[in-house]
Amino acid sequence: MKSKKMPAAERILVIRYRFIGDTILTVPFLRNLREAYPQAVIDVLVGPKSGEVLQNCPYVNELLPFDTTRFHKYDRGEGKPRSLLSYALSLRKRKYDMVFVLKRSFSSALLAFLSGARLRVGYRGDGHFLLTHKVPFDTGIHEVESLLANLKVLQIPVGSKELESFPSGAELTRVKELVPEVLEPGRRVLIHAAAAHPDKMYPLASWALLIRRLWEELALKPVFSGDKQDIPLYEELTALAAVPCLNLAGRLSLRESMALYTFMDLAVCVDSGPSHLAASAGVPTVTLFGPTDPVRWGPYGSKHRSVFDESLACRPCHYKKTCDNRPCLTDLSAERVFKVCKEQLKATALPSSPDP
Repeated sequence: MKSKKMPAAERILVIRYRFIGDTILTVPFLRNLREAYPQAVIDVLVGPKSGEVLQNCPYVNELLPFDTTRFHKYDRGEGKPRSLLSYALSLRKRKYDMVFVLKRSFSSALLAFLSGARLRVGYRGDGHFLLTHKVPFDTGIHEVESLLANLKVLQIPVGSKELESFPSGAELTRVKELVPEVLEPGRRVLIHAAAAHPDKMYPLASWALLIRRLWEELALKPVFSGDKQDIPLYEELTALAAVPCLNLAGRLSLRESMALYTFMDLAVCVDSGPSHLAASAGVPTVTLFGPTDPVRWGPYGSKHRSVFDESLACRPCHYKKTCDNRPCLTDLSAERVFKVCKEQLKATALPSSPDP
């Protein structure tokens, strides 16, 4: 019996209008897709803001912003939202041969169907009857592995799986100009304590204890980044920690924040987009998990760690709480997080680097 070969395609669309972290996790998928189809046009349908993390990605021909709603405060476009039908008509004109639907929704599957592509690949779930190739949705594997399964169903080979980010030289220069502190001697730790969902938040008192130990025992200067609405959070955290902190919330664009992360020696984050962006920049990343699942959403790669209380049978609850005080995070000690940070710094240190 002959082995199946991957199908031919000259124009490929990838539908992935998701949040910041979800979008950067698509890079291994895109890299393997490009290696399999080096001459094809590969476009990606992305969120109006989150899609910015794929700018300069060498595996993509064009990013197509998709903006039909304004429901998420971190991914809102400008101007008047467009209708789903208008997108369907414009995609059809591009005459794609193959569409990957990397999200489970009826509207996404419908877009793929209306595009006219002969091959439509995506997960089983809402609207999967509109697809030609269906992939089981396995919640027991990491999101990166789940995305790659959409290639394997078409016999497209999968090689390297590591994350990447693509800050430009101009963006790196801009950060040096805006934040000259990154050029000063010493080590820096990115602290991202803000989350879109309040149940992901780690107590500020615990953050303050952790930051103080990182500064006093490991000589890591805390650096905060985030949206302008996060400024008061980090001002309060600076006062509680009582150590020198650099609050950059609201001062940098998303792309500039990605460039900033390349200057960090460690990142400690709640489960959030910046956790994945820091990991994609190659920064040893420690991510704190409460109601969400580190198996699926942990920082991807051997340099990174997830911290959570594995003794709690109720977690991950995926926000369907049976408690009042979120012990998964409120009882997660700063001492335990500090220990993991110290271990990761030591495990990822260069031979010439001082032993933390």
